[in-house]
Amino acid sequence: MASPAPIAGSGTREGRGKAISASDTLRRKALEKLTLAIAKAVESASDDTLADIVGSSDLRHALTVAPRDIAPESPADIAVIKAAREKTAQFREEMATRAGGMYDRAQVAAMLGVSTAAIEKQRQRRQVLGVPYGSEIRYPAAQFVNGETVNHLKRILEAFDDTDPWQQLMLLTTPLEGFEAEPRTLLQLLAQKPDAEVLRQLVALASGWAN
Repeated sequence: MASPAPIAGSGTREGRGKAISASDTLRRKALEKLTLAIAKAVESASDDTLADIVGSSDLRHALTVAPRDIAPESPADIAVIKAAREKTAQFREEMATRAGGMYDRAQVAAMLGVSTAAIEKQRQRRQVLGVPYGSEIRYPAAQFVNGETVNHLKRILEAFDDTDPWQQLMLLTTPLEGFEAEPRTLLQLLAQKPDAEVLRQLVALASGWAN
């Protein structure tokens, strides 16, 4: 009697094909639903939210903030969102003050003698810090000294990994004890051209904050 193995094998492949097809269909439908949800979120998003999404290096963060401006269902939700926005605006104003103000991309490009496109590349490569500010990216003034970025800034920004840019700015402008007689911010310490051991400690500190 002929072996039924080939028929069984064919049936198994068919079953697998159906399973894969069902999975693909479910994935496609999920993608369609998410696409509609994201489109609605982007349509409702404020300039601050759009800038936050564009400036995010973490896709999970972008997905988290995307729907925050969709019209809420209750007055309580409206109050919560309004309070959160006010708190965010106040925090950003405080950080901008601590950073000595903010430059736009054109101002930084003129100061460093490069194109605006080069500044964007430097931001993406973590050579300079840019934060979402309104509908654009702004650059904290304290990271520049005498017309150039402070020493070893790239090593610190890389140590921060995917930490939110505003969080990075807060850490960069927080006075630290134990490095000088008077507390100095991380940016101030970098501007003083630290030796190899101090730099190692600062990088380790930044990495610890990120983790």
